[in-house]
Amino acid sequence: MISKERCLWRLGATSCVLPADIMSNVRVLAPLVDDVQLLFFESAAKSRLPQPLDVQALRDCADQHGLTYTAHLPTDLALGAAARAERQEGIFEILRLMSVLAPLGVQSFDLHLAREPNLPEAQWLDNLAAGLHELAATLGEEKRLVGVENIEYPYELVAPMVTEYGFGVCLDIGHLVRYGHDLEEGLGLLPRVHHIHYHGVHAGRDHQALADAEQARMLGRRLTEAGYDGVLTLEMYSLKNLKDSLSLLAEAWQPFVEK
Repeated sequence: MISKERCLWRLGATSCVLPADIMSNVRVLAPLVDDVQLLFFESAAKSRLPQPLDVQALRDCADQHGLTYTAHLPTDLALGAAARAERQEGIFEILRLMSVLAPLGVQSFDLHLAREPNLPEAQWLDNLAAGLHELAATLGEEKRLVGVENIEYPYELVAPMVTEYGFGVCLDIGHLVRYGHDLEEGLGLLPRVHHIHYHGVHAGRDHQALADAEQARMLGRRLTEAGYDGVLTLEMYSLKNLKDSLSLLAEAWQPFVEK
């Protein structure tokens, strides 16, 4: 299994590899990885099962094991909604989570810009521009901590406004493969990327264990050439899949290990 802190970049895992609370996951992961992605699937106002979050315990664990944290913002935020009030709900939830997690020095807050299925594309993009403009103005310099992630639609739809409003990029390699997007074009974003998600895709399902050693070697080479020193999160939701993926990377990334 690949050792901690042996590559230029930091290797991470999600806080959902065990069917347990975030803190239990973090304790199991702390000896294995350099970073834990704190997952928030739903915003607090919409969640039926709020998950307790002990920020002090997370900070203590980070200090003990040399961990850092990234965070995945809820996927139910509607920054492209037609109603400004609904867009503001999403903005307030982002602000709330960033404030709660501030003591942890989170490296990246990953954001999905969800497509509004009931709106024409042009209207959704106009609304999204308004929502991102307001979010950027509210966050000020902290907007650089928000990484807009590529999801099912071509990233080029939102890339201009991500750049214009000063947000970062969260590059999801698995999504590029899952949705048939150009991998080379996605890797071209590396100079602006501050967080990477990596996971296998099998039979049309993503977030699986890694199985393509050749792809892993290519990615290790590209990250090394780009001098990428951010976090790469193995975004899967099973401890077995995580350990299998770490074993594959231990061999595939051997040429990129710091001597």
